[in-house]
Amino acid sequence: MLVTHPYWLTSPDPAGPVTCFACGCRLQPVDGSDGQSWRHFSSMIPGRDARGDRPPCADAEHDRRGHAVEATFATA
Repeated sequence: MLVTHPYWLTSPDPAGPVTCFACGCRLQPVDGSDGQSWRHFSSMIPGRDARGDRPPCADAEHDRRGHAVEATFATA
């Protein structure tokens, strides 16, 4: 099957927001990381994101592509 890039779909903006690859949540840059890692918006409850969801990567740092880079994930 030949997959083509639709003409109306633009390439991702390198300066645009970073979203989690696993759950689609928007991530925020980690202070002092110089744009090298991002985290879910924090919650008052460990293991949950700001929306109250429990993605397995809620407490993990993420790379620019949104992939979790820590080996340990929060458990439900």
